[in-house]
Amino acid sequence: MRKQMRFLKVGILALGVLAIGSCNNDDDSLPQIDGYNNSDEVGATYLVAHWTFDDTNNEVISSTAPNKTLGGVAFTTGQIGKALQLSKGAIAFPPIDKINTVDALNNFTVSLWVNVQGTKGVAGGGFTSFFGIFPTSVSDVWGNLQACAETSRHLPASDTLELKNYLNTTLADNSQSGQDNVALKNTGTDAPNGGTGKYFMGGNKWAHYVMTWDGATHQFALYGNGESVGGYTDRGTTPVLKMRVPAQAMFGSMASADMGFANATRPDWAPLATASIDDVRVFNTVLAQKDIVALFNLGTAGR
Repeated sequence: MRKQMRFLKVGILALGVLAIGSCNNDDDSLPQIDGYNNSDEVGATYLVAHWTFDDTNNEVISSTAPNKTLGGVAFTTGQIGKALQLSKGAIAFPPIDKINTVDALNNFTVSLWVNVQGTKGVAGGGFTSFFGIFPTSVSDVWGNLQACAETSRHLPASDTLELKNYLNTTLADNSQSGQDNVALKNTGTDAPNGGTGKYFMGGNKWAHYVMTWDGATHQFALYGNGESVGGYTDRGTTPVLKMRVPAQAMFGSMASADMGFANATRPDWAPLATASIDDVRVFNTVLAQKDIVALFNLGTAGR
């Protein structure tokens, strides 16, 4: 009888362990968002550069470390894990193979989370460059592509975040074509894109910023928190992006001599950035808007 009772106790204990294990598995299994488990699954085939800023400034696909740091550069709590905190600071990288050829980003998507306020009327404030890929051998301060904001147009307490896309492509005759798009509301019968641009209320908090370039349709789209907000999306006949190389990725600055670009001079209106930046992804394709919305929703959930 005692032997049978011992077997019974062991059996009950085993069932209890299984039950606890099942509960833990249920707790750890999160529901999908927009068909994905996390941001890493979105456009994974086309991801060519990624900065997580989770206690490292390295680009994680190639493990490339920065070769230049200037000003205040630290880590802070981000939208997904930790984030890069710039306080009048910037970091630059040596050329990274997957984003360092003329045709590497003919069509592209850049996705990042930013947390920044306006700097109108603030000493040392100005235009903010969050991220860009810059040619190293020219005197132009602008990059091949840049994700920026017109932070000097809005007061620090304002919730308006005037995001600004920029790209510069080399045309067939070897001339340069600079294009931009701004989160700005256009009005009137002659307004670009039928007046479809919008003011984006993303200042002073984490906001998801995405820009895409489609050389076939000449669309330079700008998204804030998953919504198209660009006022100048249609760029006429501008073709695919032909980058000037060699080129370096950089956060927090325009091209300038103090960041290793020997022939470039920092403009007074574009100081080193004061902003937080997180989960920067560069894709060599144009992501569909549903995937851009998925990146926003997944990031909002911290994954």
